[in-house]
This record gives sequence, structure tokens and C-alpha cells, in this order.
Amino acid sequence: MLDDSTDPDYQAYFADAAPAVQTLLAGARQQVVCALAHGCSRHGFELLLQVCRRGVALRLLVPDTSANRQSAIAWERMSAAGGELLWLDSTAPILQTSVCVIDAHTVLSGGIADVSTLAREDFAGVVRQSDLGLAQRCLQGLQALAPQSATTPAGATPDTPLAASSQALVLSADLQARTAAWQSELLQCHSLALQAELDELQRTMQSFDRQQDAAIGDLLREFLDLKRQYLAQLHARFGGAEREAQARQADESFSRYRESHPDDESKVAPLELDPQAQQELKRLYRKLAMQCHPDRVDTPEDKQHAQALFQRLQRSYQASDMPGLQSLQAQLALGHDATSAKLAGHAAAASRPPAQWAMELSALQSTLAQQRAQRLQILQSATWRTLATQSRWDLWFAQQATQLQTEVQRYRQALQEDIGEGQAQIHPG
Repeated sequence: MLDDSTDPDYQAYFADAAPAVQTLLAGARQQVVCALAHGCSRHGFELLLQVCRRGVALRLLVPDTSANRQSAIAWERMSAAGGELLWLDSTAPILQTSVCVIDAHTVLSGGIADVSTLAREDFAGVVRQSDLGLAQRCLQGLQALAPQSATTPAGATPDTPLAASSQALVLSADLQARTAAWQSELLQCHSLALQAELDELQRTMQSFDRQQDAAIGDLLREFLDLKRQYLAQLHARFGGAEREAQARQADESFSRYRESHPDDESKVAPLELDPQAQQELKRLYRKLAMQCHPDRVDTPEDKQHAQALFQRLQRSYQASDMPGLQSLQAQLALGHDATSAKLAGHAAAASRPPAQWAMELSALQSTLAQQRAQRLQILQSATWRTLATQSRWDLWFAQQATQLQTEVQRYRQALQEDIGEGQAQIHPG
């Protein structure tokens, strides 16, 4: 990962989010500023509390909701430990994602407040960005939400929300828009991180499928073919609704496998890269994905072209096509067309009315929900369950080959014999 602010990049954490967040917070030396979009998990709270106990300045912004007030977390412990706790009342702009800025240069966003020692498949993930510009925009945005004069001093009990203070925030459409701008930037990166995670999961599954085809593809095809022949013959001899359903299901299974594994020798499989080349491919993909995001431009025409660039980026990544990624990088850098020039130049979004910002944030949240659902579907699929539990795919393929050879021999023998009344039948499992 690159930490140079001139070449911002990001790192996403999912199953490893809790230890990653713990390590990043433990590395804080000067200040941590954190704002929660909703509540906080017990583990997340304890990680923040450790920041205070190490003597690092902590400023924590928490929505003043009944759920937070009535939670099992003793919030006053934060103030007692020397942290600065601020309750944001209902007039404050609603935060779309939690954010944590460490030492004014590292930004964490996403499921910071939801981290747990138990990994969950439906966890939204935490995104880390080492970007001085983004860190400053987030800090300025949080300062606008919670000016120094309106904070709860260290050691004070946060019993009175800011709305009751004579120094309550005077919110404006401008503040709403400015808050939406940096929150949108965080959501965009989170969406890119989730998309990269989806692409990586799919690449892994495709690699598993390719290696499985090479190891046992012929055996599996023969097994499915012999099974459908046997069950069709069994139904033809004895009839019956159950045998008919079994024969139909076996035929459909063979057809699906044949369609998904065509005998096309001209089809070029993606390259299998060594770990170092794979890391470089992922780094360049992340960098270009941040530049190609359609939300970086405003007009429908530019968005359509940016979407085409983003799809081209995904195709190159899934094919392990490093030259393709480098070509796209050059196009963006040189600005061969108007849209590429805007993307390469990191064009700032034009001033937008609150309604437009609300639509953009809603669209981003909808995209994130879809991506999380897709990720969960992959993690719960039979293929992923298999490959994720097998540290040695080659050994697993060898075991499957032995079992398939046994089944193929049984079906061959059964088809060579007459299926008569009273003859033992093969269990069609």
C-alpha cells in the first residue's frame, strides 16, 4: 500500500478488521478524532478507550439518540479517562458512515464502530486511506459539526445534549452540503473497496474452478453423463414419478455443467500470477478504481463514459491483464478525451443543492447494500465454503478424483448389466 499523499491508495479489512483497527489505533501518537454514524460495539468502544489510557488525545462524536443513551456502554468512562466526548443532537447532519482520523493523516471509515472479536460474514468492512488531503477534509468537516466551544470538556459528564446549550450549532444548507461532500467521498471509496473485494472473491473462485477442471474436469463430466444415462434407463424400465424426477434432475445437472464448461480450446484463461505480481495488480486496480469512479464527474455523458472506463478496468483486472491496466492509467494521465481529463484531474464536484446530495448519498447506500448482499452470497455459496476450508486444493482434488473414479466405475458396470426386476440399484446421490 502506498502512503504517499500524492498517490493516495486504500486498504480494506473484512474478516481481519478487528486486529487491523486495533493495530492502527495503537499506532496513534498525537490525536484520534472519531465520529460514529450510529452506536458502538463493546469491542470498538474498548479500543477507543485504550487510546485515552495511553495518553493520546481522543475526541469522540456520538449521535445523541435514546439507543445510545440507554446502551450498555458507560460513555462517561471515556470522559473519565481523559477523552473529549461530544453528543450530536438531532439538528446535526446525519452521518452516513463512521469515520476516524488518526494523527491527521490516516482515515478509517465504514464499520469502525461494529468491529468485534468474532468475524462475521455480513460485516461491512473497514477502509483505511492514507491521504493527507482527505484527512484534512474530514477533520474540517468534523470541526464544523462540533466547534470547540460546543464540546463536552474532558472529565465532564455528558448529561446535557448540545441542543440545550446556548452555543448550539446553527446548521445551514451549506453545512449540510459540505458534510455530504466528504461523507460521499468516504462512501465512494467504501464502494470501491467492496467492489474490489467482490472482484477478488470471484477471481479466487474462478481460479479454483480452473484448477478443478484441470484436475478432475473430465472425470466429473463423465460421472454426470453416466449418472444421467443410468437414471434415464432406470426410469424407462420401471417408470414412476420419483425416478422421472431423478432422471430429469440428473439431465439438467449434466446440461448445466456442459454449458458452463464448454470444450473451447481457443478460450484463454486468465494468467496465474505470483504473489508479488498479484499485489501490484491489486494496487494498480485500487488506484485506477478511485480515479474511474463514475461519481467523480457530474454530467450524464461523463458518467456514462466513466462507467465504460470502470468496466474496462474490471475486465482487465479479472483477466490479470497488467498491460491493460497500464494502458488505462496512461489514458487517464494524458487525458485523451474530456472525461478522462476530468477524472485524471480529480475534478471537484460542482456545488449541489441539498436534494441532489441526498439523492447521491441514497444511491451510494443502495449500491453498498447490493455489494454487501453479493459478498454474503458468495461467502455462503457451496463453492466458497469448499475452497475456503481447503488449505491444499491439490489434495482436495486428489480426494475428489478417487471418489469420482469409484462412482464412474459403478455406473459403467451398472449400465453394462441389464436392469431387471429385483436387481440392486445404485443410490443416485
